[in-house]
Amino acid sequence: MKKMIFILLKYGMRFLYFFMKLLIPVRDKAVFLSRQSDTPSENFLLLRDELQRVSPSTKCEFYCRLGLKSEMGLSYALLMLRQMAALAGAKLCITESYCIPVSILHHKKQLRIVQIWHSLVAIKQFGWQTVDRPEGTASDIAEIMDMHKGYDFVAVGSEYMRPFFADAMHTPVEKILPLGTPVADRLLQSAGQHDELKRKFYETYPQAKGKKIAVWLPTMRRDYPIDCQGMIDGFDCETFALIVKLHPLDRHTVITGDTAIIDKKFTTEQAIILADAVISDYSGAAAEAALLDKPVYFFVPDTQRYNEECGINVNPLEVFPDVSFAEPRKLVDAVLGEKAADRDIALVKEKLCGGCDGHSTEKIIRAALALEASE
Repeated sequence: MKKMIFILLKYGMRFLYFFMKLLIPVRDKAVFLSRQSDTPSENFLLLRDELQRVSPSTKCEFYCRLGLKSEMGLSYALLMLRQMAALAGAKLCITESYCIPVSILHHKKQLRIVQIWHSLVAIKQFGWQTVDRPEGTASDIAEIMDMHKGYDFVAVGSEYMRPFFADAMHTPVEKILPLGTPVADRLLQSAGQHDELKRKFYETYPQAKGKKIAVWLPTMRRDYPIDCQGMIDGFDCETFALIVKLHPLDRHTVITGDTAIIDKKFTTEQAIILADAVISDYSGAAAEAALLDKPVYFFVPDTQRYNEECGINVNPLEVFPDVSFAEPRKLVDAVLGEKAADRDIALVKEKLCGGCDGHSTEKIIRAALALEASE
């Protein structure tokens, strides 16, 4: 029954879109579609600004709505109708997520579709890599809904990441381009300009004054807590303050004691900027930290279980063996001893965000306009 509903949705949308394409003329317009949030992302806004700088006549429209599976009701159906009408009259579409109308519809030949994704990296698996897993979509539904079909190119953070995105999106690897993201440009441009942020941080957490800052940024585990208390207790020292930012959807991990600062007042990006060391696992936050030349360590006590349940493209214990640890004591000793050498920092940066050179926004727009020029 569920399959039949999706089949009817798909062909019903194609039927309506056929007439939309007949009735709506193509204009000099770019549409930005997202299921990641209800408002345009920073990546979208920076790309819009660059597009209007080089092509002032191009009209930009945003169609953004958080698209959780539990929220796919009438209001989302109406939004998709608006997205379809916008696509029928556009020359360029930029998306940062899987977007149903982008992938299941047959578009006019003038429309070019660019996927910038919402993360530089794919350390953990997603898309077609996770079909029929708890974290993913049923394979028969993914087939019906043409998941991730139709991109002219996909922008990713590094050369190393290209095959993982190609696999996850069932997209030829030659269409996966290591161009970086606009947010990476902004992070690089603002490096070193954070004195006011540091002042606010120490005002908020005076117990951290006089200490270096380690920030732990774990990704979510769906059904189990992270075994982290041993690691937390290890930071009861005079040299480092440990800031913990659990994933917003983590409902299982419990941290006891007052050794760590459990922060909810600063953003993940702000915490990375403040950090002298960043502790990650399978999270894309590792790429942001590497971009700013922060020493990155990987605490992965559950690699086998996480790989079985969610899937891992990049096993830190294998790819970054000198800064990755399954045992909490070894991780703490490495961070407190500042064991990440320059070569380790450089390796993490190359693998995760080697395509980010401060000009990603310009390169993405230039590549998108080159597609239009090749019509």
